[in-house]
Amino acid sequence: MKICLAYPNKNSYSETFIHNHVQYLKPALTLSGGWRPYRTQDGGTIVTLPLAEPIRVVVKRGLSALYPAFYTHFLTRYLNQNRPDVLLAEYGPTGCAVMTACRRANVPLVVHFHGFDAVEKQTIERYQKPYRQLFAQAKAIVAVSNDMVDQLVRLGADPAKVYRNPYGVETRLFSGAEPEKADKIVVAVGRFTAKKAPQFTIRAFDKVLDKHPDAQLVMIGEGELFESCKKLVNDLQLKYAVRLLGVKPAAEIADWHRKARLFAQHSMVNPANGDSEGTPNTVLEASAAGLPIISTRHAGIKEAVEHGKTGFLVEEGDVGGMANYMIQLLDDPQLAGELGRNARQKMLADYEMSDRINELNRILESAHGPAGAPV
Repeated sequence: MKICLAYPNKNSYSETFIHNHVQYLKPALTLSGGWRPYRTQDGGTIVTLPLAEPIRVVVKRGLSALYPAFYTHFLTRYLNQNRPDVLLAEYGPTGCAVMTACRRANVPLVVHFHGFDAVEKQTIERYQKPYRQLFAQAKAIVAVSNDMVDQLVRLGADPAKVYRNPYGVETRLFSGAEPEKADKIVVAVGRFTAKKAPQFTIRAFDKVLDKHPDAQLVMIGEGELFESCKKLVNDLQLKYAVRLLGVKPAAEIADWHRKARLFAQHSMVNPANGDSEGTPNTVLEASAAGLPIISTRHAGIKEAVEHGKTGFLVEEGDVGGMANYMIQLLDDPQLAGELGRNARQKMLADYEMSDRINELNRILESAHGPAGAPV
């Protein structure tokens, strides 16, 4: 099957789910470069004109009302020339950008939603009408959690077209944690952004120190809340106990998992705009490593973490509850080990990368139809 994968951000460190699709689906064609992806895998462009890039930029910036038609013209030509069996669009807005060209070139379209594109208020308002057109045209719509499936149906998607397929995790890379033997290290990984609420994790950990003054919180990631969280650490006089390490590669994150007692993440709906998680890869990776998870009853986390079996879940904003569960696992390393082993088994059974990629392949194949015939 000849797949064309269209996605906006080629170099975003936090979008590991898309990088995994590129790596494991092995698409014959890739397009990146914004919500209207135009950059080909060899660094070229779909615009087949002399001085293609300067002309594209002039049209986009100076004649912005004409740019959608300009883009669709050249994407249609690109699809007709390369004839993919199916196009997988990452994020709803990308699906909307490419759907007219796919229809004109008779290329089946599958759109993969990830989080904000299904829930963020301004996005929903802006794409309300295009989403209806997208849902009607798409052969399949992929969601990463049951909550997201329900939301897309509420937005108008045909339930028969919507497939739940959570992200996969590389269980060979993320492995080897032994919480029962680990020091009192709490690890948190993720962007410093409102829907991950890193400030709530810090405030919960501040309460933990009353009972375990020798505990440490290690936070990996960056984002718009990084500086305010750094200030919070200073204001609470926690510099001796909280380490803000910035962005780290996957191998180093896996090393921190192997040093830690537990993983914590306080995901919540952003009250300002309604944005929320899909299913955070960071939770899956820590679970695969063998760490117990302390998190919130939020989006796909409710499916990835079984309360009392693979970790503990609290309501969004419940800082005290999160602190209490942290204290419980710091008090009881044997319980931390038991929950961590259960967490890894759940990842092997339900979130193994190869299984999730195989399922996504199956969805793409069904969209293309039997015997290579478009449906």
